[in-house]
Amino acid sequence: MAEIDIRSALAGWVRDSGESLYKAGKKVPAERFQWHPKAEEAEGRDTEDQIAECAVINTWGTQAFQTGSVPPIDWSQYPALVAEVKTGDALEALKTATEALAEAIEAFPADKLGDKIPHPFYEGKEITWADFAMIFYWNDVYHVGQVNYIQVLYGDNS
Repeated sequence: MAEIDIRSALAGWVRDSGESLYKAGKKVPAERFQWHPKAEEAEGRDTEDQIAECAVINTWGTQAFQTGSVPPIDWSQYPALVAEVKTGDALEALKTATEALAEAIEAFPADKLGDKIPHPFYEGKEITWADFAMIFYWNDVYHVGQVNYIQVLYGDNS
């Protein structure tokens, strides 16, 4: 039986989920890319915002894997980071951030993937670096579903 290189597998999953999100966003017509679904009194998030979030989060993950330390998230700065991505091409920012993250995961020392780190979102919980890599996969996959649902809401059932 062939041995699996876990770093390559994790990086591949991150690339695949990022590519799926990129393709979902690319299907959205330009006039709908910033369309906000309405729900009662609230306004939902648009496709561009979903994709910009993943670009920002993937960049944060890249920093963690490159330095071997998870940087704290300053949620007060988060809206500005997303807004900055949205001043350019959010889809290209996602593509660039996803590839950088995948490369950082591939370069991360294999013997450190099982080391425990504090969970960045749940205080008092620990995860491994491999678990941490999966956060980015799951986040992108979740947002693929969100973008696809937005498409259905504006009438695209393809």
